[in-house]
Amino acid sequence: MIYERLAAYYDNFVDETLVDIYVDEILKHNKSGNVADLGCGTGPLSIKLAKLGFDVTATDISERMLEIAYNNSVNEEVHVNFSKHNILDPLSNTYDIFTMVSDVINYLADKTQMTLAFKNVEEVMKEDSIFIFDFLKLDYMYKVDGYEETMDINGSTINWKVNKHIGTSQISHKVTINDQTEIHTQITYSEEEYKKILSICKIEIFNTIYLEERIIFVCKKRIMS
Repeated sequence: MIYERLAAYYDNFVDETLVDIYVDEILKHNKSGNVADLGCGTGPLSIKLAKLGFDVTATDISERMLEIAYNNSVNEEVHVNFSKHNILDPLSNTYDIFTMVSDVINYLADKTQMTLAFKNVEEVMKEDSIFIFDFLKLDYMYKVDGYEETMDINGSTINWKVNKHIGTSQISHKVTINDQTEIHTQITYSEEEYKKILSICKIEIFNTIYLEERIIFVCKKRIMS
């Protein structure tokens, strides 16, 4: 299961700047409402939004991530509704805000799966709902090829290696924690390809934020006249 071993250390890798960008963008459009934080990880975005008074449902495919996210919410003394969910499965409720922070979408296998994930969101979006997600830039895949770092965190030794797959826009993260290894694969596409997929799913972009490693799309449902 993805990040089952790394989950205990994941808070050390959270990009707080990215989380704050999401919060700022959400507050431009909504000061309150209900949020579906899809692929919440250890819950940094969920917890910040809950502190601001949003009603947050946080989902992840990893039970271990959800356990840590719940503990983090208890430590921060906020309430978040946590639920195990795969973004490839339909959603059963509507929300004012949908988020997929920290390249959640790039853990899917291909454009077919991405289309399904986006369609699942679109089907439960309201006319005034917003959907915010980010994806890794294509050139980032080349920049991180060959990256390796060894870290000591909480008494454990973590070795992280990244390799790009030849002839593809896919990378593998090989993470060894002490003597146990797990491999995570990510794939990305061009900005234009994401726009095409969203168009197929009847989702339109109304704001784009360019960062060094990734692009953030702020979207709404396309209303057919």
